[in-house]
Amino acid sequence: MRVGEPPPKRSGPCMLLADSKLTNALVGWRIIIPWSLVASPRQLFEIRDFYQNIDLSIPYISTMEPERSGWLSKPFLTSILLGIGGFLYGYDSGIITPSLALKSFLAYFGNPDAPLRGAIVSVYQAGAWLGSASVGVTSDKLGRRKAIAFGCIWGVIGGALMAGAAHVAMLIMGRLLVGFAVGTITGVAPVFGAEIAKTHERARITAVNQMMVAWGFFVALWTGVGEGKWQNPNQWRLGFAIQSIPALILGISVLFLGESPRWLCLKGRHEEAEKAFRNYHYDGTNDDWCRNEFTIIQVNIAEELQAQGRLSWGDLFKTPAFRKRLFVGSFVWAAAMLSGISFVQYYQTAIYATLQFSQDQQLLVSGLYGSVGPVACLISLFFVDRIGRKKILIISSSLLSLCYLIITILAAVYPARPGFPTNEAAQRGLIACIFAVSANYSALLGPMTWIIPPEVFTTELRAKANAIVQVIHYSISLIITQCSPIALAAVGWKYYAQILFILTNALCAIIFAFFYPETRGKSLEEIDEIFGDVKIVRDVDFAEKAGVQEVEIRQRH
Repeated sequence: MRVGEPPPKRSGPCMLLADSKLTNALVGWRIIIPWSLVASPRQLFEIRDFYQNIDLSIPYISTMEPERSGWLSKPFLTSILLGIGGFLYGYDSGIITPSLALKSFLAYFGNPDAPLRGAIVSVYQAGAWLGSASVGVTSDKLGRRKAIAFGCIWGVIGGALMAGAAHVAMLIMGRLLVGFAVGTITGVAPVFGAEIAKTHERARITAVNQMMVAWGFFVALWTGVGEGKWQNPNQWRLGFAIQSIPALILGISVLFLGESPRWLCLKGRHEEAEKAFRNYHYDGTNDDWCRNEFTIIQVNIAEELQAQGRLSWGDLFKTPAFRKRLFVGSFVWAAAMLSGISFVQYYQTAIYATLQFSQDQQLLVSGLYGSVGPVACLISLFFVDRIGRKKILIISSSLLSLCYLIITILAAVYPARPGFPTNEAAQRGLIACIFAVSANYSALLGPMTWIIPPEVFTTELRAKANAIVQVIHYSISLIITQCSPIALAAVGWKYYAQILFILTNALCAIIFAFFYPETRGKSLEEIDEIFGDVKIVRDVDFAEKAGVQEVEIRQRH
């Protein structure tokens, strides 16, 4: 039992101390009465207010096993639709990779030098930075659905500009708008998915984003292979035109979804919120579970609002608990970018060029690279809810560091130099390690970037904090994508075969091991305790007398 909130994993008949007039008797004798028989939702909040005045809250007792959803549940199917935003992210990120290998593309834009190539790639990150920075406002004001649709509008326009680009400025503007769209969508969609998911399915549902990112990247790279086979001076326009399609589909489809129940509760629209919640979770047999779970959401959001008020941006940095949340939510994305994945994804064709590969070979190998991610992501869906978040992060960063160590050794011992024979075995080993980086990231670290940030923030914090997280993500990515082609042109293989990514991944593994909490299996509300927002006190005697497994009293600091 939990004062203020039961864990959704134990659902069913809840009990509460029923009448504030009998407080002394109820606390002294610990009499419990089924709340559903004596209290309306309004009375529930009145009783809650009373107990807050005496540093107590509503005690809940729940003994039923958690409700579990199947693969065809509405929340999971909704997550696939929201995952189109991840597909757009992966596709938009990936389509520039084969374009930079196409001679027709480079010739049309006057064979851009390394700084200009870096600008063409990194302006997408700049747009995403702007989009993610706006999410805190658009998501809170418009709601989750409309904020996503707003981003999709810019995705359609940006894709059209890129496909019809007459000069490099038009191409860059299109990339900027597409980036803005992706920043907006990826800042909202994971939050939306987490808010409609049940506790024990949250990781699986949220991880769909990474799977869709991988599929988007896969389609983009194989589109590039097809462009290379199409002997036409405008071959590069095809891939850019396709990117408007997923933005259009998502922008229209998302408006037919139900809004996030938690966001509706946050706005005081409780009747709409309950209807939306039942729309996502009611299956005709779980009426008690739905009633119980929705009441939990109402109570905890009311508690957040009452204890915190309407939070401003500055409030995110004022308390240790909030700062810890920001660190946990943002560092996982920082670790993802410092893993070297952005450099490998955007400039792998340039890496293959240093290995003396032809244009067709570069495109083919990049297509094979893109095939690794979807398979790895699909596999991750079967274990991401079974293994702790912290363990996955430590294993992933450690393996990435090992991969880069092997890449460094192979590139240093068997360098590819123009005019000299190449060591094919070393080349295959280096490419295998690059593929291993993709598999590792797609199955382990990548899904965590979508799972952890939305789940560590409270409802009131979630949109603003996730916006800050995405700003940090795209800021680091912007620096890497802008500087990488310049460094690659200057020092060649020595750039990607260096100690930098070995050290960054090793450092991240250490930070994950010593500073990250474990959030697996906890409700969005239960996670409050981990970050010091509440204190849970267990009463074993009360549990034995009540005939339940466990009693918890939830007190806010």
